[in-house]
Amino acid sequence: MVKFVHMADIHLGNKQYGSEERQMDFAQAFLDAIKFAVEEKVDFILIAGDLFHKKTEMDPVTLLQARKVLEIPKEEGIPVIGVEGNHDSTYFRDSYSWMDYLAVNGLMINLKPSFEDGKLKLEEWNGKSGAYYEFNGIRIYGMKYYGSISERIIEEYFAKMRSSKNTIFMAHIGVEGYVRNMYGCIPSAKIHKLGRKVDYIALGHVHKAFVEKNLVFNPGSLEACDITEIAYERGIFVVDMENDGPKATLKKDFYEPRDFVILKYRVKKGIEGLKGFLSSERKKIKLKNKPVIDLTLDVERSLRNSLEEDKIKELISEYFDPLLIRLHWDVRDHFRPTMLDLSTKESIERSVVEQLLDNYKYGKIAPEVLKLKKLFSTSFDLEMVDRLIDDLLFEREDAKSPQKDSVLAEELKDSVDSVDGIEKLDLGKEMEKSESDIEEEEVWDWRRACDKGGRPRKRKKL
Repeated sequence: MVKFVHMADIHLGNKQYGSEERQMDFAQAFLDAIKFAVEEKVDFILIAGDLFHKKTEMDPVTLLQARKVLEIPKEEGIPVIGVEGNHDSTYFRDSYSWMDYLAVNGLMINLKPSFEDGKLKLEEWNGKSGAYYEFNGIRIYGMKYYGSISERIIEEYFAKMRSSKNTIFMAHIGVEGYVRNMYGCIPSAKIHKLGRKVDYIALGHVHKAFVEKNLVFNPGSLEACDITEIAYERGIFVVDMENDGPKATLKKDFYEPRDFVILKYRVKKGIEGLKGFLSSERKKIKLKNKPVIDLTLDVERSLRNSLEEDKIKELISEYFDPLLIRLHWDVRDHFRPTMLDLSTKESIERSVVEQLLDNYKYGKIAPEVLKLKKLFSTSFDLEMVDRLIDDLLFEREDAKSPQKDSVLAEELKDSVDSVDGIEKLDLGKEMEKSESDIEEEEVWDWRRACDKGGRPRKRKKL
């Protein structure tokens, strides 16, 4: 019997709402998940994509967090096997990803196929690259994120995979029906077809946990990456691979997540009415840590100017002692002019945008442009806008030529073979220099990683 932990969507480096403390929360969740897996004495650990939050703009703190945590299972002889998600995969103009960097440093196994003359190849992991890994009779296939062409790539995997028991397929891909308007999702039937050849399908991408027919398993993200995800069930799967199939348990108590408090109040009596509302709500809520407060105020325009944001935030701080406050205004006019029917208005907008974009050969992304318009005109949520643009860029680049992966694989192999380990590259030297600053005490403080000057702090041992 083989035992493993399956996790996904770590999103290291997510400085949510601009908060360094939230960035440390994501690191803490990863640390706690890995330590839990080690304590469970698992044979290996699966990470089904989105280890990092940003494929570019990697900061030294985030990379050091990944290295420090991944050294824990390495010291115990537990392999960590991963695939790249949409937040990890580089655009085709880039030669290798940060997960490739971790792989050539021996901290993880980064599975993905190669391409030869446009045809997908599934080769065994050789210490540097490969699409599958063998462990005590278990074969683990890995597929990185491919966006809109995922269905075709899965068909190619299915045609070339062995048909045998004790086979795992891991991919960063969503199943339709769990999250509305999410990119990178395919019909459930396409995923279930793989069940003819595999015993366990380990997914990532959707940030809520689900299981289908004791075959398809998605653990969700370790932390809430958006306010809309607060109510999602999430965790990590602890799995025993037995002769009669996998026995998987979703574990959620390995980590204490950040509290979120979502409030909405219709202002009728000015600041005094709000004060009473906050007092009443505070008595109903039990908090385990400093929360993120998300308050929407529904107010008539005639009252809006009488409410000072600073005063409102002072009241919230008095009652909740929050980590941070997100304040939204839903301002209403007493008299509204007659409007076009919403569906009619959206139809007209879409037609106009499509015509404009067609002139520049981008007509197919008209719906996404309208989504951006809606985001900007309502909440101006830059994080959501950034995520949508990021996905769109990947879709555009990935749809052009998947076989370019073979070129990139060769580039990576050449870059690795040309030196004795990636540490000899300039990037490796920089990272060694950064790590030396904190090696004196072998430490990593997950709550306060850097001082005001951006230098790693020295703190207690892990």
